[in-house]
Amino acid sequence: MRTPKDLIAVHVPSEDLGDYNLTQTGWYAMDDGGHVILGPFENLAQCDRAMRDRLQQQKL
Repeated sequence: MRTPKDLIAVHVPSEDLGDYNLTQTGWYAMDDGGHVILGPFENLAQCDRAMRDRLQQQKL
């Protein structure tokens, strides 16, 4: 099983979609390896909330 990694919120604009192999712009939660874990979200607050929820679930 993979070890937990830190998540960061990243806004991906349309010109960077190909860099991450994504089709929608928005906020994404990415791990420290640059892999998309959650998203897309319309705003930073939604992304942050989802990251907190995910970290809470991993602690259970």
